[in-house]
Amino acid sequence: MTTKELAELAARNIKKNATIDTETGLAALEKIAKVAEKEEVRWALIGGIAMHVYGGPRQTRDVDVIAAKALSLRAERQLGFGGERYVSKVGKREVPVDWIVRKDEAKKFYEAALDESITLHGVPIITPEWLVILKYIAGRFKDQQDAVFLLKQKGLVNRRLIRKKLIETGSPEFYALIANNLRRWYDLADGKITTEKEDYEAERL
Repeated sequence: MTTKELAELAARNIKKNATIDTETGLAALEKIAKVAEKEEVRWALIGGIAMHVYGGPRQTRDVDVIAAKALSLRAERQLGFGGERYVSKVGKREVPVDWIVRKDEAKKFYEAALDESITLHGVPIITPEWLVILKYIAGRFKDQQDAVFLLKQKGLVNRRLIRKKLIETGSPEFYALIANNLRRWYDLADGKITTEKEDYEAERL
């Protein structure tokens, strides 16, 4: 590539991968929330900005929300697992807001998380327990990192409640299937095991 082509590629990547801070994310969400309030649609914050609220350091490029239904706003695109992406302008910045309305097998877990959401500083947000559960369902490496961070925070996550909610929303059999994987997250959070070498190798692939 020429220097000019590299500069153009860098500019596209910077724009595509630009992260947002908590204040920008909440400001973008506020505009969408006004429409939701007018249309009487329940919603709650999840994702990277929810991690910020609970003390997580992870960078994020968008705002993630679970909701009871879609809004009348023009959608930039449809989300594959259900819902729509809206764009909210904050100053000169266009911030993507993923308005998630699950339509797949995970739907009942997201609905339960929404039903049990709480309000912090005027913002509906799912509880730390449900955030860990939804991170498990999402299943990406960064979701494990987020969940382990939450589980490390003293007094933040009630692990017995996680078990209770998984059994009530799923079934005892469902909990039994995933219990060992959850226990691994607990052991990582408690420092009983470490996978630093394995995680480093995985990141390189």
